[in-house]
Amino acid sequence: MTGSRVRAAKGQGGLLREQLLDIAGQLLEDGGAEALTIRAVATSAGVTPPAVYLHFASKRELVHATCLRVWSSLFTEMEAVSQGVRDPVTALYETCVAYIAFGLRHPAQYRLVMDGEATEASRQNEDACFRYFRDKVAACVDAGVPVESPTETARLLCSGVHGAVCLLIHQERDVWPPDTARYADRAASSTVHGALLTAAHAVQPSMSTVIRSG
Repeated sequence: MTGSRVRAAKGQGGLLREQLLDIAGQLLEDGGAEALTIRAVATSAGVTPPAVYLHFASKRELVHATCLRVWSSLFTEMEAVSQGVRDPVTALYETCVAYIAFGLRHPAQYRLVMDGEATEASRQNEDACFRYFRDKVAACVDAGVPVESPTETARLLCSGVHGAVCLLIHQERDVWPPDTARYADRAASSTVHGALLTAAHAVQPSMSTVIRSG
């Protein structure tokens, strides 16, 4: 969509920056990283490329800002679903559901930040997600859940939810499960149960352990 050139009023540069990020986010959602270019953003905004460069020094910086803007909402969503939940294991489960659902709603941003070339955006979010899950595990420990290593358990949780997202976002949508909410619920349940059941000590799976825990 091309409009007439927009010139930000004095003191409204921040407003234009937000408009550019809105457009960049839509381009990314619709066409992936290849569709997100400085020229495409400028054309959609009705400005010249130099106007975009006033806010973003390069396409790389624009992509990072677009992704991080979306990712900042992840922690708000995870905290919202777990806040007020008295059982820390249930809170951990709800957090995992929110994480998986977020990744499936924003596949382009997820691939760029968490499953693409390592960037500063990737490092920031990977570290923040890991620390968030480790804090949730620590709450379980405080409540009496036997966990030998909160750090190792957090790693298992991160690998579980990350794998659940990546399994789908690297495939065409027509092969996704018809009910992604149910998929997120079951994947989160499997991740939390698996991580906490082995949190005290590693147990080799067997038919007897499966029957006993069923």
